[in-house]
Amino acid sequence: MQKKKKQKLNYEKSYGSDNEVLKIVKILVGVILFLVVFYFLAMLMTGEIKLGNKSKQEEAATEIQYDEILAGETFTKNESEYYVFYFNFSENIATTYLTYRDGYIGKTDHFPMYMVDLEKGFNTSYVTKEDEEREEYPENIDALKVTSPTILKIKDKKVVERIEGKEEVKEFLKALNS
Repeated sequence: MQKKKKQKLNYEKSYGSDNEVLKIVKILVGVILFLVVFYFLAMLMTGEIKLGNKSKQEEAATEIQYDEILAGETFTKNESEYYVFYFNFSENIATTYLTYRDGYIGKTDHFPMYMVDLEKGFNTSYVTKEDEEREEYPENIDALKVTSPTILKIKDKKVVERIEGKEEVKEFLKALNS
């Protein structure tokens, strides 16, 4: 019997740095591509990038409005006397309210009238829930609770008049216009 020499086969294990570097580069490229696509989509959604027909449109002058406030600002206005009108801006009757309000604001002699959208998240905590007690004439923001619609007349940082209910508010706004 012949003895066969066992040959040792030397295989180089390729744990080599080439494969690992290649894997890391692929992962980095994938992450960067993901971030670029995500950034592009975010810009499209916010309107900072617009695709499509680029017609020459004149940008309307930016107008800062001071009429809409948060309910938490009810007692912080600088005027000594003003109205705060609380209602849901998406209600069907909201356009009627705004028409009457705009007529009142258009007068030369009027008190400022601020509006509060009760559907906005920051304002919902001031909405009265069913069977919840509330102060008729609160003197600070912690005691403020309203229903939709409500108009409060604030004088010297205190509520001096309260009008609630759709018909009552509508009639009050009509009376302000006459």
